[in-house]
Amino acid sequence: MDIEARLLDLMSRVRALEAAAPSGDASKATTAEAAQIQAVIAEFRNEVRQDLAALGDEMAGLRRHLNEYLRSAQSNIQIQPGSL
Repeated sequence: MDIEARLLDLMSRVRALEAAAPSGDASKATTAEAAQIQAVIAEFRNEVRQDLAALGDEMAGLRRHLNEYLRSAQSNIQIQPGSL
């Protein structure tokens, strides 16, 4: 996934910065990278929530459609007692 690749890239960059000699600039860069990672994670979570909500809507629609089909099929099938 594109999001996963971006997360891995950001995490590797943070690790590289942390491995370098800690200075004021590196600390600021690490903080900025961490904030960026948190933003990417929040965006990913929102996308997953939206996808799950859409999936729930699709499942509800399918359930309604199948119930209508079942009712229609049952009304078309007239089983007479003793016909089995």
